[in-house]
Amino acid sequence: MQCSPKVSLLLLSCSLLLAACGGRNEAPQGGTGPAAGAAGYDLEALLASADPKRGETLFLQCRACHSVGEGEPHKVGPNLHGVFGRRAGTQPGFAYSEALKESGVTWTPETLDRWLERPSEFIPGNKMVFIGIRDPADRAALIAWLRDATGA
Repeated sequence: MQCSPKVSLLLLSCSLLLAACGGRNEAPQGGTGPAAGAAGYDLEALLASADPKRGETLFLQCRACHSVGEGEPHKVGPNLHGVFGRRAGTQPGFAYSEALKESGVTWTPETLDRWLERPSEFIPGNKMVFIGIRDPADRAALIAWLRDATGA
């Protein structure tokens, strides 16, 4: 049975939210340790070949909670404009978890890659209910798009 694009997007969104609710919140693997290169892939190479259009599509799962435009309001999550180079938990006007505020993380492509892989493991105790993106190429595409969309 074929679904309309709107129904398909709604089903995908519901699936992602349900998956996020079932995510584990395990012991830390560190907040500012080595970049993802230790995981067996070259993030720099993935970013160089990343398709920002694919990243824009991947951001559809993020936009319910995050805005990216300068001056846009926070949603369930903070506005991401200017995120690159900013210390985690410092965007004015958003109520961050203590875990995020005290993490000492500065948002770079490397830290965003680790965060997007599994937020609950990168900074345990944060409030983001998103299970993560497993595919490094997808994370790179999203990061490439975010660089453009957030004024980096």
